[in-house]
Amino acid sequence: MTLFFLAGLTPFGYGFLGVLLLSFLLAYFWLKSNGKEDKIGCVSIGIGGIIIWFVLMFPTFISFSIIENGNLWAKIGVAVFWVLILALVVYFRFAKNTSSVKKVIFTFFKYLLYLIFLGLFLVLFFGMAFYIYQRLFTNEKNQDPVWVAFLCIFFVAALILAGLGLLSKNKEEKKREKTSFYDLEQAKLKPELVLELDLSKNKLTLFPEEILKFKNLKFLILSHNQITEVPNEINKLSKLIGLDLSNNPISDVERNKIRKLLSTEVEILF
Repeated sequence: MTLFFLAGLTPFGYGFLGVLLLSFLLAYFWLKSNGKEDKIGCVSIGIGGIIIWFVLMFPTFISFSIIENGNLWAKIGVAVFWVLILALVVYFRFAKNTSSVKKVIFTFFKYLLYLIFLGLFLVLFFGMAFYIYQRLFTNEKNQDPVWVAFLCIFFVAALILAGLGLLSKNKEEKKREKTSFYDLEQAKLKPELVLELDLSKNKLTLFPEEILKFKNLKFLILSHNQITEVPNEINKLSKLIGLDLSNNPISDVERNKIRKLLSTEVEILF
């Protein structure tokens, strides 16, 4: 059946709808690639798709402008860009481990956000400075209300605080990355730095004895494995304050033994 309501669309209209569908598809594969057993909610896909669509609409506008008025090399660049976007969809559809690519993408958009904040800050700062200079130090008086200057000051202050908050959060994340490990082999290379070890969903059937060498370990996550018992030597982890053994086939007898082995200050999840 012919879709008559699409017959009168311009090429950009078709591109608009195509990018919208591509965004929801990319959001679906992005969320699905997390490897979680929980079902992906429609709300999560919807929000993710809208965000991705909003990001892709800017290059869509530029792409159609280049197609209409650009030279050959510019058109080739546009084609390569959209081929990469489609390749990204295919990658998230079939790849087993997408954490490294996600990290690169998040890093790219994080620094892009920094540049946007910096640009807004510079525009507002110099605009406010020129306004105050013109208002107070020249005879070129205008009828603009004073509250405009205060509004600019407010936005500049908000951007400064947002920038400081992002920098502080970035430092905390980097500090945490140095002490948090998600791979046992990497953790074994720096045993003194291991404060948090997450080995969830690693299909473990036995408690890894190497963990007992991490004397500074505070948080140990072994959830969603097939571990049935924990060695008595776990009480040697004197700095341990959190142990997650949820979704493991551990018997009630073994759970009681673990509680007796560890201090009452250790939070245990079964």
